[in-house]
Amino acid sequence: MDIRRLMKLLFLNFIVVFKLLALNLCVTVPSAYKELAEEIAIERETYHQLLLNEKFEENQEDIDAYFMQVSKAFAIGNALDVEIMSDEGTQEDELRASYLKALRSLQKPREYIRRIYYESLLSAIKENDEKYVAYLVTRGPTILTNNKKLKEAVLRYSEQHKKLQKYSAVRYLQDEKKLDEASRAYTQKMQDEYKAYQEVLKKQEALKLRKLLVSQQKGGVIVYANEDKGNIFFVIENLFEMHVSATLHVSDILGYKSKNSLPLKVVLKPKEKRTIVRLSNTNKKKAVGYFKSHLSWVKGAVDAKADLDFVYALPFKASQKVSQGFNGKTSHKGNAKYAVDFALNKGTKVYAARDGKVVEIVQNHNKHGMSLKMRQEANYLIIEHSDKTLARYFHLQKNGVNVKLGERVKKGQFIAISGNTGRTSGAHLHFVVTQAEVYKDAYRSVSVPIKFLCSKGVLQEPLKGHRYCTTEAKESE
Repeated sequence: MDIRRLMKLLFLNFIVVFKLLALNLCVTVPSAYKELAEEIAIERETYHQLLLNEKFEENQEDIDAYFMQVSKAFAIGNALDVEIMSDEGTQEDELRASYLKALRSLQKPREYIRRIYYESLLSAIKENDEKYVAYLVTRGPTILTNNKKLKEAVLRYSEQHKKLQKYSAVRYLQDEKKLDEASRAYTQKMQDEYKAYQEVLKKQEALKLRKLLVSQQKGGVIVYANEDKGNIFFVIENLFEMHVSATLHVSDILGYKSKNSLPLKVVLKPKEKRTIVRLSNTNKKKAVGYFKSHLSWVKGAVDAKADLDFVYALPFKASQKVSQGFNGKTSHKGNAKYAVDFALNKGTKVYAARDGKVVEIVQNHNKHGMSLKMRQEANYLIIEHSDKTLARYFHLQKNGVNVKLGERVKKGQFIAISGNTGRTSGAHLHFVVTQAEVYKDAYRSVSVPIKFLCSKGVLQEPLKGHRYCTTEAKESE
């Protein structure tokens, strides 16, 4: 590098540092709404670093204008901090409103400045400017993480330019992608009826999985082992809107002891999170011990008290035939012996058989068949009743659910459209009411006896080949 080039870079660095000091004179990150303010401050520092590159410097004017807006907003926030700490605090409400307004006003310019970074990085990739790509990625990971498509573009580019993979920012994106893929595969498994074995995750993996499940509005049960001062804490969280019965299995314990009797059985309320087991390190001189662990869980509460006297409404209008009744030869056996299949054609409206809360919805599938793998292709709706039993409506049409997760529904309310998805030999509605029960050293889901109100009175057992009519349809005849 010649002396002129070096002097120019030093001069540019001096100008940037001078502007940095000028723009941030006496302006610190406010304590009020600190999480949002810190996020903005971190991005601001990232842009300061990016401006040290002469290629990015062409955006100086726009970024300086944004910095000025940030500084003005933070100045109001600092004034609010002072007012909160003062004894009188007469202007607190006014300053709080002004600060929130200033933060909201940053949203559009903040997105505009982000787009400058995004476009610069895309342009560098398109022009195959490997050094500039490396500079932008390593200086702007906090901005890059908000753009999924751009992250994928960087990963594709790094596959062609292996030198980029030495940078920690690129390796982080690779690890994040692997974790995303693993989490997505995991969410698919969450649709299984019963979890006989589920591994205990590391905390980072569990939090990543949790974020994905929540963003997709999917339920699930996650458990992770968290180490603190040599001790192990097992944290379990139920992301479902329904009760869940779970068992934590811990075995082959070496170097730890537990005050809990193992395996540990718990019933988790909807959305409940708690620490359930602590393994205490018996040898304080050693940082780690050894153990094996896994979780099993099932939908529903083992302490549910099924109301066997309740008379359910038929989940359809008019008249329908039963294609498989209780203790059916095909699949209604064992713990599923009280399920019933109604031969509803595709597109037939399905109605709630009982009041309750919508606790799970799956409606993104469109395949069917008789192979076992087709079980994961079923669309379904689950409603939890006041006695904690679960009504399951299976084989629904794709995007055919007419209620929302968490919604309270009434008996007779239109809730979905019947279809032909999942493990089926033809279109029908599979209806069953379940609860959890103790099974060996864990839990399992088991169907409970049900009866329906039909035009001829109370139907104790729906029989295959028989047609049943609702009371509404009878009255309209």
